[in-house]
Amino acid sequence: MRTMKRAKLAALAGSIVFATTISACASDEASRPHSAQQSVEQFAGIVFDYDPLASPAALAEQSRLVVTGTIDRVQEGRVEIVPKNENIPGISTIVLVLRDPKAVVGSVDERTDGLVYVELPNPGGHDPDAYQDGLREGSSVVAYLVPASDGVPVEGVDTAIADPKAGRPAGQALYLPAGPQALILQYENEAVVWPLIGEARDGRLEDTLPGGKLIAP
Repeated sequence: MRTMKRAKLAALAGSIVFATTISACASDEASRPHSAQQSVEQFAGIVFDYDPLASPAALAEQSRLVVTGTIDRVQEGRVEIVPKNENIPGISTIVLVLRDPKAVVGSVDERTDGLVYVELPNPGGHDPDAYQDGLREGSSVVAYLVPASDGVPVEGVDTAIADPKAGRPAGQALYLPAGPQALILQYENEAVVWPLIGEARDGRLEDTLPGGKLIAP
């Protein structure tokens, strides 16, 4: 009987320690200082050659899917390679995972697991953890999306994707921003940020939806 009681007490103590550890991790995440400037600077160094669109409605016209959601995490993406030259190192991407997606234009793939996977550039080939501040978990997002390329070799194109189905669970769709202005986020009550072009504006994230007027060039 005493042995059984000791075993139960040991198990209970282990559960308490485990729960305390998880709680501490969650507390650390919530208390970590954050500034919208971290999101503005996340992709510093990338230069896009594009014609800025004048409104969210114009962005929607170029998109297959427009969703709202919340950043769940950033994970490893796919790797772009040059099949005819193995000496050229691969270029990695990251995948931004959005939870609680709601389609504003178009519809989420019917095979969805409840998440939306968005492929983004990864300048410098950083580990996904390097994005935990600029693409902070819990940030609200508006994303104007198009399907990602399947990455198979194409005649006349030097590059391909090493594993086209990487970056998300099997069977899940992978998307790309419809342009540099097409990914917008806001953490709590901070500024609205377009991280790919390093711009921020005061305002409400809802105003970046197709019916709104908030956009950064």
